[in-house]
Order: sequence, then structure tokens, then C-alpha cells
Amino acid sequence: MLKRFLCSLTAAILFSVLLYMTAAASSSSNYDASHPENLNDIDLSAISAILVEASSGMVVYEKNADARLYPASTTKILTTYLAVLLGDMDQTVTASSVVLDVESDSSRIPLSVGEEINFKDLLYATMVRSGNDGANLIAECISGSIDGFVELMNQYVQSLGLVNTHFANPNGLHNENHYSSARDLAAITREAMQDPVFRDIATRTEYTLPKTNMTRSRLLTSRISEFVGNPENSYYYSYAKGIKTGYTAAAGHCFVGYAEKDGVEFISVVLHCEGSNYNNCWRDTKRLLEYGFSQYVSVSVSELYAMQPKVLEISKYDLSDPGLGKLELQLNKLNVSDQDQIITLRSRLDYLVSNFNDLVTIEYVRDPVAPVTSGEVMATLTYYPDAGEPVEYELTASRSIERRVLPFPELDVIIRDSQNDPNPFPRFTAEILFICLGAAAVIYTVIRIIRRLLGIRSKRAGNKPVEPVGRYYR
Repeated sequence: MLKRFLCSLTAAILFSVLLYMTAAASSSSNYDASHPENLNDIDLSAISAILVEASSGMVVYEKNADARLYPASTTKILTTYLAVLLGDMDQTVTASSVVLDVESDSSRIPLSVGEEINFKDLLYATMVRSGNDGANLIAECISGSIDGFVELMNQYVQSLGLVNTHFANPNGLHNENHYSSARDLAAITREAMQDPVFRDIATRTEYTLPKTNMTRSRLLTSRISEFVGNPENSYYYSYAKGIKTGYTAAAGHCFVGYAEKDGVEFISVVLHCEGSNYNNCWRDTKRLLEYGFSQYVSVSVSELYAMQPKVLEISKYDLSDPGLGKLELQLNKLNVSDQDQIITLRSRLDYLVSNFNDLVTIEYVRDPVAPVTSGEVMATLTYYPDAGEPVEYELTASRSIERRVLPFPELDVIIRDSQNDPNPFPRFTAEILFICLGAAAVIYTVIRIIRRLLGIRSKRAGNKPVEPVGRYYR
């Protein structure tokens, strides 16, 4: 008992120190909205925060991201996601007195004992209204009991390798053993947002709950509409899409967000923001997201190619060609619906352009020889994304290039005609005679020059010395 008390006291002291340091730092913030890339920790009121690029899971910004804090109703992200994975969307479920046993001042759908509701409607209502009664009913439907579902939640957390999270209930009401971190919540949310059903639930700011056996149809609205759904609100952010708020006195105001701009998606988490309402959560989240959008860019393969297109040197072009045989190739995607967006750091864009050949393979389908017709397919290009099927393109000629006309046959024409001539020997003509005589004269002249250079003289009979005749010697 004493050990548990000391652990709780230590955690409370550390939490107080973090809160004090954050409050002191935020008071000296000089955040400049025109330069979101200059974000610093002191510009965020949240004790803990993180920003993650959704497609890769890359951490873009973090502040005390591994601190164990109370997550409040952001817990319902995992509760709803497990319900999507394991529940029967078409079943009808009934609220019991056990699942409705929540604090009277906490958020509820609300449901009544014996009320029958479609399971899918229950998920939407729980997320939109942050219903603690709804979260309990989900738990009971999936695992038979709330405690059994909590065990399932913790097993799932462990399967993701998350070490700073432990859940004690499915709704996020305060419990000393119910904690998580910004990094862990971002990891859970990233997994959940890959499911299209959960994504639709999480990005709703309102939902019409159909009539039940005990209530008439109701329009439910979410707190995130201040940030996501109402352009007239001063904290509205057009790129934000969701997903879940959370608040208890111990947890403070928390928010797990999702935003998309030009194909770039981010997941943000801010825990224990300063203030008596969610305004600082909205402000911190917007600053995180603006920082992310200043760092990342979404670019298609076609856009990358256009920054440095392929140019071929066409041979045998007409000498009047204005481009002197240089032919730029145009890239055409064969299936316009194929996904070829690349999410990358803005600072890495030049590297991708310079190393474009590392992303694709190119196969030429004809020789770069004139004539060339505009629109003619010169090659095929294939892009291999990290996930998904390859994307295919055609590289086509951007203009026509005429062939050069020569006053005499080209070598390949002579070879071709010779190969097609049925007579294996050339016809004897005066031209051939003159060519043979000329060749012989050249050979003779060369031989004479070589002999003279080597000092070789011809042996002629007139130069032979005369031997004496009829003379005797002693």
C-alpha cells in the first residue's frame, strides 16, 4: 500500500513539474503564423504533443511524446476501432443498467435501460457524442463484460509494442491505472484510420440517430465541430477532418486530430492543453498541422517527371530541324485512376527529381532514328510504389522530326540492296573498271614509296659489272 502511495505521489509531482514548465514556457512564446516551419515547444500549451505523417508513420514533430498522461475520452478511439473489427454491424443491442452506470456529470449519448439500438448506430453515437454509456455497451457486446473488453484493449496495445499505455475502462473516465502517451495514441489512431468504416465514423461532426424503441430520432453533434465543421468559428481549420476530444479534471483538455491537404495526411495528438476549454487544443493542433504541411509535399510521378523530362538524341534528322534532333518525351499514364502520389519531405524533392531513374524502369520500344511522328510511342515507363500495384505510362514524342535526305545512298541502303540482289557478283561496268584501275595505281604508288624509303633498288641487267675475258693472272 505504501509503495503504491509513493508511486502515485511521485507521478503527481512529476506531472505538476511538467505542467509548471509548460505554463512558464508558453508565456514566452513568439509564434509567427506566417512562418509555421519555425515551431518550437514553447509555442504549444500542451504538456505532450506529437505529429505523425499518416502514410509512413514518420514522426514529424514531438514534445514530451512518451510522457504517461491520462487520455480521457480519446480512449474511445480504440474502443470504437475494436468494435469495427470484431462487431456485427447489423445486430441490435440492448442497454443494461450495468453499462449505464457512469458518472452523472460525464458525457453520455444518452441511452436508457432496455433501449434497443443498431450496433453501427451505437458506434457513430458513441464517437460523435463521446458517450461513456455507449462505450460501455460496446464493451459488453464485444466481450460479454466491460472487464473482458478492457483486457482485450490491453492485449491489442501490447501487440502494437506500445509500452506507455494501460487501459482500465473503455470510455476514458479517470482511473490512476488508465494512462497513455501522445506517441502511443498516434500509433493506435494510425492503425484505426486505415479502416474505411472507422475513418467514416471518426470524421463525422454530427450524426442522426434513428428512432429506437424508447426515443425518437435525434441529431447528435460533436465538440470537434468547433475546429472541423463550422467555418464561422474563429478556430476553424479547413484541412482538419476529425477525430476525438477528451476531458477530465485530471487529464485536462486533449485532442487527437487528423488533417489532409493535397494528398498529405497527418495525425496529431495534444494532451493536457492549458485553459478552461478546447481553444488551446485547437490552436496547438493547428500549429502542429501547419508545421507538418510546411515540411511535407505530395507529388505525383508525372509531376516529378515534368521537372526533368527525358530528352532523346535522334539520329539522321533533317539539318533544318530547329531542335537539331533533340526530342523531349511526354509522359502519359495509361490508367488515370492508378495511384501514383509520393508523400515526401519538401527538402527531399530535388533528390527524387535527380534520382528519378531509381523509382522507375524505362524500356524503349524503337530506335531513336528519324523520321519521328508527334505522339508516337518511343518507350514505356513503370513506377513501382512501396505498396500497391505498379503504375504504367507511355513516353511519347512531343513533336515530329523529318529524316535527312542525302544525294547518294546511305550505307545501310547499300547493304540492304546488296543483300537483296540475287546476283552474287556485281555487274561489270565501266565504273567498276575505273575503280579497279584506280585502286591498282594507288597500290603501285604506295609500294614504290615504301621501297624507296627502305633503300631497296631494282636489279637490272644493264647495271651488272663486266668481267674481263682472256686475261691471265699469276
